[in-house]
Amino acid sequence: MPPRQAIFGGTFDPPHAGHVAAAIHAREQLDVDLFHIVVANDPWQKSAERVVTPARHRLVMAQLAFRDIDGMAVSDLEIRRGGPTYTIDTVAELEKPGTETLLVMGPAAANGVSTWHRAAELAECVRLAVVQPRGAPPVHVEGWRTETVLMEPVEASATLVRELLTRRAHQEIPPQAVQLVPPAVMSYIVEHRLYSP
Repeated sequence: MPPRQAIFGGTFDPPHAGHVAAAIHAREQLDVDLFHIVVANDPWQKSAERVVTPARHRLVMAQLAFRDIDGMAVSDLEIRRGGPTYTIDTVAELEKPGTETLLVMGPAAANGVSTWHRAAELAECVRLAVVQPRGAPPVHVEGWRTETVLMEPVEASATLVRELLTRRAHQEIPPQAVQLVPPAVMSYIVEHRLYSP
């Protein structure tokens, strides 16, 4: 088997317990030599719908979320590249001769991957690693090579965390939000008044 690298890209607005669990399970099950956590600069499919937290904050939060996990490197290459974030460009930049590249993502992202920029070209050079709850039917995306990463469900989403924080009374942090976000990330959110009411 050729050496393998994984790319787990995302907005990470903010990174939460689900992101961390997915990354850990993917690293353990995929037998990869390199695991890149790539923070999107301008996630064009999301930034058209809502205001996205500045990339500099999302990068630091990702670094805090994954700093104590062996074998993972948080990358700012999409931020340094600037402009809209296209995964095909990231794959090209990280591509190594003889190394297989896997894109780690959840079922929702996998089901929408064919709408991504230059999707047909991307499908030729990567394999999808779809992280999903145990017991769920495997996700197969037509035209893409896929593998499944299984984990116990984690009831967390960046949308839920943002909603809990923006709707909070005064400056008190809701206990549910504290449970969903790594402590160092929550401290950063509070310090920089991100997602304030």
